[in-house]
Amino acid sequence: MRTLLLASAVVVWCGALRQTRRVWRSRQLGSIDNLELEEIQIAEALAPDCARVRVGAIGLNFADVFSVLGLYAAFSEQPPLSVAGLEFAGTVEEAGAACGYAVGDRVFGFTRFGAFADSVTQRGKLLRPTPAGWTDAEAAALLVQGLTAYYGLAKLGAATAGSRVLVHSAAGGVGMLSLEICAALGCDAVGVVSSDAKKAAIHARFPAEVADGRFKVLVRPARPDRAYRDHLRHVPRFDVVLESLGGPWFSEALDRLAPMGRLVHFGATHSYGAAAGGPLKWLSLVPSYLRRPMVDPGELTSANRAVFGFNLIWLTEREDVLEAALAELLDCAGGRPPCLDGAAFHFDDLPGALKHLQSGKTTGKVVVRVP
Repeated sequence: MRTLLLASAVVVWCGALRQTRRVWRSRQLGSIDNLELEEIQIAEALAPDCARVRVGAIGLNFADVFSVLGLYAAFSEQPPLSVAGLEFAGTVEEAGAACGYAVGDRVFGFTRFGAFADSVTQRGKLLRPTPAGWTDAEAAALLVQGLTAYYGLAKLGAATAGSRVLVHSAAGGVGMLSLEICAALGCDAVGVVSSDAKKAAIHARFPAEVADGRFKVLVRPARPDRAYRDHLRHVPRFDVVLESLGGPWFSEALDRLAPMGRLVHFGATHSYGAAAGGPLKWLSLVPSYLRRPMVDPGELTSANRAVFGFNLIWLTEREDVLEAALAELLDCAGGRPPCLDGAAFHFDDLPGALKHLQSGKTTGKVVVRVP
């Protein structure tokens, strides 16, 4: 009884302790520089199935860059002054009676926006216990990229043992976890990266797979050229392509699909990811838009290929599918923490972290640490 009263007191004390939270939000979308750090009241009462999490780390994704630039339709449909951000990790500081967690539990979670904050309230269904030995930064790096990679490869792409898989941006957050999943499923993978340094990072993380020839890594030029095409043509056609670059890279990948092959397109970082902010945004986007690939349905039929467009945010409308995919991802991931980018960013420099991610020079996941 004494323990129960003590636990209840801790819940009340933590709720009273935090009356405000710090958030990054934009008063006008269009530029990363428009982000402002604000302190706002925590107005919502905690529902029984929710937990309030003191955030220790925030995982960044290209969807966050697109959100702040005003290029992500799902975020643009949010109410004005909404907070961007999709994933976080930290410690439960207040727990609803039916959320499944207790004060002091370390958790990581996914949210349909709102993670750019030092405190996040989320339903227990969309939280998971942080694995023993993992840091908050490692836990915050798993869910969005992991679910994108797993759902794209295993569900839409139907990759199985022996499948030949092409992974664009293979040294990024989604790319590295895609290779982890390929290794777990027994696939043969070709990863495409933008530099020799990123190639070396993949060789270091997957030495056994590279050594036995199951994983190959290609360094792409600034634009597809004859040498790159010839290199791809020396590799057997692909059963599955996980495509995130867009533009000419989309077309090259589609051309290399085997009959019955599946291309899963989940981003266009090459085409739109480096868009300038402010009034020059549209000037930088128009050329990419005019050169966007066109897919002929008749050609898909004659070549016997499939193209999927995938956006993880819409799975929040199908919680049954999201929960099942999350459970399967955690089984498939095998307990090894995700690869993190080497640059360290503090919460007060979250815009700088977004610009670093936007630069295309990152390896692994970009994470912001919250003091």
